[in-house]
Amino acid sequence: MDLDNPAYKKLVMMESIPPLPATASALLAMAADPEVEIEALAGVIERDPGLTARLIGIANSAFYAPAQPVTTVKAAMVQVLGLNLVRNMAFGMAVAGGLPVASCPGFDVTSYWLMALGSADLASGLAKDSADSDAPDPDSAYLVGLLHNLGELLLVYLWPQKMDRLLGQVAADPSVDLCAAERAAIGVDHWAAGAFLCSHWQLPSIVTASIEGLAEQPGSDESPMVQLLRGARSWVAEVVGGQPGTLRVAGVDEAYCDYRSSAFVSRFDALKALARSMAT
Repeated sequence: MDLDNPAYKKLVMMESIPPLPATASALLAMAADPEVEIEALAGVIERDPGLTARLIGIANSAFYAPAQPVTTVKAAMVQVLGLNLVRNMAFGMAVAGGLPVASCPGFDVTSYWLMALGSADLASGLAKDSADSDAPDPDSAYLVGLLHNLGELLLVYLWPQKMDRLLGQVAADPSVDLCAAERAAIGVDHWAAGAFLCSHWQLPSIVTASIEGLAEQPGSDESPMVQLLRGARSWVAEVVGGQPGTLRVAGVDEAYCDYRSSAFVSRFDALKALARSMAT
């Protein structure tokens, strides 16, 4: 990250960027431990009642459709989601919880989570079938997908009135380039803001690097993670807009892309319901 970049300097000067939430900090430490135990992870999560309730709600959602309802974080891990997915989801929600956005009525929190969850789910699924020897780890792809739009939350948190105006302009005229409008009005766009925040909070370097990669124009020197996430995010945006094209991602078999895209569309209503529940 080039901290001499005026965009990053703008953020460095902000004194109101909050610290990484305590729960997220504890989960981040656990992310470095590949042998973390289910009981230890559940214990950290259960110290946060709100996070506990949301995770149990996710596990019981129509999107994951458990065979029987679960009532504890441990059961959510063992019976439905798995340890790594719970750890990533809990971390993503704890991080986002440190940036309240209620002061910006024009920011659609449901849409935020829809793109985050959709991109994470699709990118992780595609990573599992990638034939590329440098293919991203599916769990890492999920985490990057879940956090890739974190910069949106930071800009809305720091400049709620300006972002409310900009989001209103985009809603009225979808041809408006939001990133360009952000740079003109604030001096920094949400990609730069996201990369800065991830570095500032010392999140996994793959998240920072991937957000920086998404800020650049597509090119042959993109990392496999950025290629995967860009493809997943773009296609999810098409689904959200009601006009999904054909999903194709470098290194992933076309038949598997078709299978994953068909499965995604069939579960899209359940994903929207899940995103709405996370926005409340």
